[in-house]
Amino acid sequence: MKKFERIFLYSVLAILVFYVFLVDNKVESQGIGLGQYIQAKSIDIVNDEGRAVVMLWANENGGAINIANNKGDLTFLVSIGVDKKGNGAIQIINKDDKPVVSMGANEFGGVMQIDNNKGDKRIALMGATESGGQIGVSNRDGNPVVIMAHNKDDDGRIFVFNKQGDIIGSLP
Repeated sequence: MKKFERIFLYSVLAILVFYVFLVDNKVESQGIGLGQYIQAKSIDIVNDEGRAVVMLWANENGGAINIANNKGDLTFLVSIGVDKKGNGAIQIINKDDKPVVSMGANEFGGVMQIDNNKGDKRIALMGATESGGQIGVSNRDGNPVVIMAHNKDDDGRIFVFNKQGDIIGSLP
């Protein structure tokens, strides 16, 4: 190839590369504009070691987001998603893979539950009920010890229970 032909060919290639990467607004590396979208069944965001620490995906109930620790383990996990009834739900899971904090929605409004470290007994509950709100505290066996709610006239009421969960008094 003659010197002139090489100079011409390299110049054309340089102009083409410049145009494709820096001028043309249809190039994917330039970002996503209005009206365009990305579709995927799942997306994993990884840390510097390549471990997935944020996972977004679709499941049978809808969408879900899980956040793992820096080792990519599904421990100390935060899970945000939709339950089987179509209500939003958030869970915090401890290092033993047990849910210890749950927040969500029910047919009456919001609900928040705190469980023991084994995730098998409810220790505290606050939520909406059919006729108002309720706050309850339980002992380590999961039996209620105090519940604040309302009576049939919508006046405030406090219920006190013994360690077996039997009511021992109420105000008023």
